[in-house]
Amino acid sequence: MRPRATWLLLALFVLAFSARADEHSSDILRQKQELEKIQKDVAAGQKRLDSLEAEQTRVQKAISKYDDKMTSDRKVVKRLTSDLNKIKADIARGDSLLTQAREMFDRSQRRYLGNIRQFYSLASRPNLALGDSPNDELDHQRRLIYLTALADFESGTVRDASVLVSLSADALNGMSDRQKQISGLKKERETSYALGESQRQRQAKNLDQLRRKSMTEADRVISLRQAAEEMQNIVARLEEARTRRNAQQPETGPSAFAALRGQLLAPYKGKITQAFGEHVDPVSRLKSFSPGVTIKGKAKGDVLSVASGTVAYSGNLRGYGNFVIINHDHQYYTTYAGLGEVLVSEGQYVSSRTRVGTADSDGTVRFELRNGRESLDPVKWIRIESL
Repeated sequence: MRPRATWLLLALFVLAFSARADEHSSDILRQKQELEKIQKDVAAGQKRLDSLEAEQTRVQKAISKYDDKMTSDRKVVKRLTSDLNKIKADIARGDSLLTQAREMFDRSQRRYLGNIRQFYSLASRPNLALGDSPNDELDHQRRLIYLTALADFESGTVRDASVLVSLSADALNGMSDRQKQISGLKKERETSYALGESQRQRQAKNLDQLRRKSMTEADRVISLRQAAEEMQNIVARLEEARTRRNAQQPETGPSAFAALRGQLLAPYKGKITQAFGEHVDPVSRLKSFSPGVTIKGKAKGDVLSVASGTVAYSGNLRGYGNFVIINHDHQYYTTYAGLGEVLVSEGQYVSSRTRVGTADSDGTVRFELRNGRESLDPVKWIRIESL
């Protein structure tokens, strides 16, 4: 019997030691899981930074491309303006030549018609009387011959002037067409330049937004580890206190807070601008996880506790700003972040709808709900019509 008792005691000792070892291993595993989560979040943030940097490079190349295009358009517009000025000067000279040609044509035509009238007037006179001298008849014949020759000459001048007018008009029309063509090309290039400038300004604005977002993301990556560690330390401390309390006085019934699922009033009046869960960044296309909801409401508006409980934390937390955690039944926790002012202190008991703080000047409040370390979707617990 004694050896069997010895072996039984040894087996019980081994089992107890194994249980303690398993518990210790579980704690180590849990800590490793927390560390892996932090490292995963930091890696995701770095990946977002890399994506934003790549997007900045792409936008900078697009801006450079628009700059080159605008420079080319500017040079073409300058050349076309010079060509247009030259063609305008040519048109002015052509218009002057056309005016001179028309004036010459008019003068030649008047002289020609005047000579024709004199010729017909002289030719239609009655025959000379018998008493007239031979010299008068000879002078008459000479004048007819002269007027005939002069009319022939002026007729040629009229034809030449008419041809000159026609050529001048054709040249002027050609230059006018060329002016229209150059003006059209200039207008197209000016439109292209204006469009390129507009697109460049849009890309420059996009680049500025990307740079600001990169700075924000970089700051987020820097603060992520500290914020996560502080948050986990707070929750771990609360969990440890709950474990000790349960060991001393085990819970005998379900949580009263759990019975309020779907009946909680909103902590802050406003509109949910970021929901719980996975999100895809519109710029980097990377996924991120939101452990709560972001509510946009009235600046400096009241932020109220959603249920009774004890203030487990009240202060400032990097990445969360002014921050309050309320412990409900030593199992559930609600967090109120981004506050402009905190109105409760750690250890204070608060009833439902107690003012725990006020929103900041931007009217944005972040609300989270947890069951131990598990993040819950607040929308499934809050009455939506109360927002």
